[in-house]
Amino acid sequence: MRWTLDQLEVLIACAECGSFSAAARHLGRAQSAVSTAVAHLEADLACTLFDRDGRLPRLTEAGEALLHEARAVLRQCQRLDSHARAIAEGEEARLVLAIDEALVEMPPVDETLEALAHHYPALQLTLLYGAQGDIAGWVEDRTADLGILLGRLGRGPLLEGMPIAHLRQSLVVGRDHPLADQGPPSLGDLADHRQLLIASRSAGDDETSLSAQFWRLNSFYSMGELAVRGLGWALVPEHIARYPPFREHLVALSDETLGTLPIIDVETVSRRDAAQGPIARWLRQTLGERFRDRRSR
Repeated sequence: MRWTLDQLEVLIACAECGSFSAAARHLGRAQSAVSTAVAHLEADLACTLFDRDGRLPRLTEAGEALLHEARAVLRQCQRLDSHARAIAEGEEARLVLAIDEALVEMPPVDETLEALAHHYPALQLTLLYGAQGDIAGWVEDRTADLGILLGRLGRGPLLEGMPIAHLRQSLVVGRDHPLADQGPPSLGDLADHRQLLIASRSAGDDETSLSAQFWRLNSFYSMGELAVRGLGWALVPEHIARYPPFREHLVALSDETLGTLPIIDVETVSRRDAAQGPIARWLRQTLGERFRDRRSR
C-alpha cells in the first residue's frame, strides 16, 4: 500500500468541488499538484478514478465506489486523532455510568446524555441501568465508574455522594382502590390498607411502614405498576406518578395527614479512592444544571 491520506483528501475534494481546478482552490494548492496527486493515487490503486474525456472530470464507477471508502478511512482517522487528543489532555477514554432505573426517561438525564455525545464524541460509554441499590454496589465493586441514584438509599463506606437534585413525592393509589373514592385519608385509613415500600440493599436502611400490611420492592416503577393494579398505596417520586403508562390509572391522594413528605435526593456516587476525570466532573455539573433548569420552568 503506497497511497497516502493526503491523496484521499485530494480525491474527496475533486469529487465534491467538481473539477481539479476548483479542488486546488479549495485546498490552497496548485492545480498541477492536485492532478499529480490524483494520478499517483490511480497508479497506487491500479484503477482509473476519473474520466477525463469531457470538459470536466467525472468519477468512474470505480471512483464512485472508492470515494465512499476514502471518506470512511478519513472519518476513522479523525476519530483516532480526536481520541488521542482526549487521552493526551487527560480525558477518560472510556466511562461506565450506572443509572438508577427510577431515573429512566427523566428529561434532565436524557438531555445530559445527548450533550455528552456531542461534547465528547470519542468517549467509549457503557450505560448500566439497575434497580434500587444496584447502582451503589456497582460503583463500590468498580463495575461502574460513576453512579446516578436516589440518595436516600444506603451507601457503602467507600463511596462518596454529591447531591445534584431533589425529587418531590406523591401519595398514590390505583383508580379502583378503596382509598381513591374517599376524601383525604387519615393515618388510620392508610394503616388499613397495604403499603408499597421501597426496599434498600443495605440492612437497617429500609423505610418504616405505616401499615401492618406492606410489600417491599426494589423498583419505583414496579411500585407504580402494582399501585395501578390496586394492590396498595405508595409514596413515589412525582415523575413516576406522571409516567405515561401510569398517569391515567393512578390517583394522587391528599397527603396532609402525613405532614411534609420527605424529599428524595438525586446524587452521583463514586469511590473515594478513584480519581474522577474531566468527563465525570462535567457529567456531575451538567446533570445539576439540567435538573435546575427543569425545576425553574
